[in-house]
Amino acid sequence: KSDFTYFQVPDSSKVNPDSTVTAILCLSGLPSDLTASVLAHEATHAWFKLHPSFDIRNPIPTMVEEGCCQLVAHIFLDALDPASSELGDDGGPSNEKLRQYFRFSIEADEDEIYGEGYRQAAKAYANIGISALLSHVLDYKG
Repeated sequence: KSDFTYFQVPDSSKVNPDSTVTAILCLSGLPSDLTASVLAHEATHAWFKLHPSFDIRNPIPTMVEEGCCQLVAHIFLDALDPASSELGDDGGPSNEKLRQYFRFSIEADEDEIYGEGYRQAAKAYANIGISALLSHVLDYKG
């Protein structure tokens, strides 16, 4: 069972009139678990921007924000039920094998913004948990 809490996206004009989110876009045709993890990543950007503490004049450093978004995508992939087969119904890789690859791609990313950002966020998450991490990022921008 997952520990995710679902929040309704607030009307941003009432919560943070200086920042808005009008859409979250994702390519079609991707494997469903990859699509869902991309949406988890993008929803985390939206959550930051719509949070009442977010100050558009003092933004979160890119590496910190992207690292947190990658972390949420990774946590989402971890929370999905594992499949029991190595192969999918179509003979290709199973959903579990695809999720394993997607998680590995996040973990092994050599990009300074996304990869190192994820590793720093994951280290903090291991020590303080997701709620404290996201609150700290909003309060201290890093």
